[in-house]
Amino acid sequence: MPRKSPPDSPPEEFAQTTPRDLYATSDIRFVMLKIGELMTKVDGLVTSVDKQSDKIDKLEHRVTFVKGAMWVIGGLLAFLSVAVVWYFSGKLAITITPSR
Repeated sequence: MPRKSPPDSPPEEFAQTTPRDLYATSDIRFVMLKIGELMTKVDGLVTSVDKQSDKIDKLEHRVTFVKGAMWVIGGLLAFLSVAVVWYFSGKLAITITPSR
């Protein structure tokens, strides 16, 4: 019959068993294979993201070009509309003389 010890004291007797491996070798191989697969998939994702980034950069440059063109066209239209208004109001006189 085992002896009773006080509840606060450490145990005096331990089980006599053979320690087992923490991880079986086949488990480690399985984990290593899965890590390799994940690394391959991550590399594929990095490549895909780089391609998407290039596409987004090209689109951003196109949008910037269109915005700039709209500003230039808007400025020219504003200048021409002011010139037309001045011309018809008599503040701007344009005369064309034939060359000799």
